[in-house]
Amino acid sequence: MKPLNHKICLFPVVCLLFACFPLQAQSDDIPDRTIQLPNRKGTTYEMLNLISDLSGYLFMYDSNIINSNRTVRIPAGKYSMKDAIVRATGDNEIRTKLFGNHILLYKKIETAPPSDTTVDSFQLALTPKYFTLEGAVKERESGEPVAYCTVGIVETGIGTVTNQNGQFRLKVPDSLRNTYIHFSHICYQAQFVPVNLLVESKADVYLDTRYIPLEAVIIRLVNPQKLIKDMLVARANNYSNEPFYLTTFYREGIDHKRGFANLTEAVFRVYKTGYSSRQTDQVKMVKMRTISNQQLSDTVAMKMKAGVDACLMLDIIKNTPDFLILNDENMYHYTKIAMAVTNERLAHVIAFEQKPGIIGPLYKGELYIDEENFALLNARFQIHPEYIKQAQSMLVVKQSKTVEIIPQEARYSVTYQRWNGKYYVNHARGDLLFKVKKKKFLAGVSSIHTWFEMVTCNIDTLNAKRFPIRESQPTRNILSETNYVYDASFWGNFNIILPEEKLSEAISRITSKIEESIEK
Repeated sequence: MKPLNHKICLFPVVCLLFACFPLQAQSDDIPDRTIQLPNRKGTTYEMLNLISDLSGYLFMYDSNIINSNRTVRIPAGKYSMKDAIVRATGDNEIRTKLFGNHILLYKKIETAPPSDTTVDSFQLALTPKYFTLEGAVKERESGEPVAYCTVGIVETGIGTVTNQNGQFRLKVPDSLRNTYIHFSHICYQAQFVPVNLLVESKADVYLDTRYIPLEAVIIRLVNPQKLIKDMLVARANNYSNEPFYLTTFYREGIDHKRGFANLTEAVFRVYKTGYSSRQTDQVKMVKMRTISNQQLSDTVAMKMKAGVDACLMLDIIKNTPDFLILNDENMYHYTKIAMAVTNERLAHVIAFEQKPGIIGPLYKGELYIDEENFALLNARFQIHPEYIKQAQSMLVVKQSKTVEIIPQEARYSVTYQRWNGKYYVNHARGDLLFKVKKKKFLAGVSSIHTWFEMVTCNIDTLNAKRFPIRESQPTRNILSETNYVYDASFWGNFNIILPEEKLSEAISRITSKIEESIEK
């Protein structure tokens, strides 16, 4: 096994609209044109998609305000865009705002002005004059959320990713109000949306699936090992060999079968060395909090070690794993399986798996390599399921004499995002699933899911220097044991990955108890 194996693995109404009065949308601006609609019954979501197909305009709206599952019927006929929207939504108080080929649907809601936030002296926080963009990214055909979609401001290093519910929140300096926000994910058509369109209200952004013609796949048949070699050679052009800073949001957690057990979140300033440098990366703590479910503290004696180090090691361009080392001793078999689109780039999809006869917990997964410049855009891999139990010593640092911790699954992923002509780590995540069995007991088997992730929220390539030792955070320690001070308005202006609904509810319950204890 290569060193990477050990480092990474230390780480889951029916409403008929036959009104006898004219329906008119309250519009700020809307296309002055008519469309021919067929006699159709369906959900608001389906009707807006139909209008979008006929008109060429893309709709964005908050599904918490507009009921996209509402059933409506529209008689056949010619409709203005205003009337078609009202027919589809069943709501004549809908307002519209037009930007390019995007139409924002919203309602005028009076909201309290945002409270002032303090400015961090470290200057990593965004400028005090900022605004927040919120919404969710979904697949247009199915309406399902798109998890881990890259969300960023065009031509800047500011960004985040959606959570598993497809939700995002991005805090942006006021100076970037007239720019565009970019949404991209593998196998989807990227969306470029004017920032001003999302300033006033939350909105759902829909991505269209991007299909690759069969002839394109056939023409581009290549040797997969040659592709990997070309990718490694092209690192000099695609990735920075000079040091730079990343502002990152980090989260790790432990889920027990009875619920959420522990959550640690932090903002780091990361000093990244060049891809060929032998120097290690450094991490400087900016903010951190840990939340524990005390009800499970006695039953879940498990802590995550080296989750931060694991995220750094998942930069496989810098920390070359064994499945990217092509020599006579290579233990992997490679196959070109498909073409895919990611970030508007056509990519070769290479599958790899340990060769037959190779016994031991190696990896299997997929690599997405840009067809034109050979940049590695995405990698997804896992410890081979057939040998996962043999990886116990790699995944479990220490366990009690009274229990047995059995690995069930270990999955990892890393994506790279292009900015100013170079690629930088965008999002890294690991999910590990274990069974915990009490020794000498027939019953008492439970499952535990541990996970960690880090997203790049800002990139700074100017005057990057190593941190003083006293300011550097040890990356292999148990982060949840680091001292911290609870802060109710914790994140301020920093960008984070929104917690999933289930996790968000658990955090709310537990933090309310923390606040009560502080008040006492």
